[in-house]
Amino acid sequence: MKKIIIIYIIILSGFTLKAQESKIIGSWLATKVEIAGEIQNPYVIKEYTKEGKMVMMGMEIGTWNYNKKTNEIEMLSDFDKDFNGNDKILTLTDKELIADKDGTKVTYLKLDFEQISKENKTSKLVGEWNLKNDLGETQLLKIELPDTFYFTNAAVGHTTKSKGSWAYNSKEKTVLFIGRSTLLKGVSTIKELSENKFVLEKNGIEIIANKQALTTPIERLSFEYEDFPEEQIENSPWQDFDALLNGLKTVKYIKYKQSRLIPNTTAFKYNTLLSEININSEDKRINLANLSISKKDTMQYSESVKGDLMNSYNNFFPQEEPSPFRLVTTEIITVPAGEFNCKVFEGFDGETKIKYWMIIDKPGVYAKIIRESLNPFEELEYSIIELEEIK
Repeated sequence: MKKIIIIYIIILSGFTLKAQESKIIGSWLATKVEIAGEIQNPYVIKEYTKEGKMVMMGMEIGTWNYNKKTNEIEMLSDFDKDFNGNDKILTLTDKELIADKDGTKVTYLKLDFEQISKENKTSKLVGEWNLKNDLGETQLLKIELPDTFYFTNAAVGHTTKSKGSWAYNSKEKTVLFIGRSTLLKGVSTIKELSENKFVLEKNGIEIIANKQALTTPIERLSFEYEDFPEEQIENSPWQDFDALLNGLKTVKYIKYKQSRLIPNTTAFKYNTLLSEININSEDKRINLANLSISKKDTMQYSESVKGDLMNSYNNFFPQEEPSPFRLVTTEIITVPAGEFNCKVFEGFDGETKIKYWMIIDKPGVYAKIIRESLNPFEELEYSIIELEEIK
């Protein structure tokens, strides 16, 4: 009889151990950290795998094991001291884990990605949204199913991007964003939600967004290096330097509208490019000061010079001569500045594909330019420049 009882206790202990381990296995969201009287809300995901590994942000950070005697999660890690040691389990249910390590108490919420996916499908949040702000910046939020979002903040001179997960709660009318974006990270209350607008509130701050509409068509450049002839057959229509000099002599500046595609979206960031022209007829020298103008700032980003030995063989000035290049067609094109008869060239600037619309009777003035390439993350970088004004 004693043997039977002992065997039963051993079996029961084994079931208890496995039950506790099965509760721990999974993805846990750290919602609250209490340390030295202060409370933080990190909203980061920590995963305990059934193989005994700890994973954060797709990286293996250590190993774990459940100790039934001490009711602790034993962790080994060379990644960070915070993941090395023992987490004393204070509370463990199917939905919540509260653990204490060296006086730091962390509250976790278990994530059920299957349920999150079902909930997210019922929301009206999927799509590309333009967030309102007073900074003159382009803040774009792209929300995808089942649970991924991309946030892009395009400011003057730089663009920051972040990626994370999201979860909609239809009962509580909230949305949780998990990621590095300070603006979005955490739980927000949904105050208004329609097909074209949402208003969220987080910590007393409203986040207002309108559905992003595609306003600039994308003409992809499909040619490749092997499509070009080994020898250049056609030439630029601007080979006469005196015609270029005399044509620009009466021009004070050339203004362009630049549209730059925001990676991983169909939205564009817009600004103005202005080339101030200075002609020295005696020295036969052309100088262009190239400015970028936004709502917040004006800055000179480059200078283009032709004369003496500078760009003397560049018949695509003030742009770079592509290599290789080819003449595609002659066509009349309409841009904000008007209608122009152009020679259309395609080519490469390194790995960047280029398409030029060169105005035949206005040497040095482009009606339109398209540039297309892939950045180191294999994301599409695409821009369109269109002539707005010649003065």
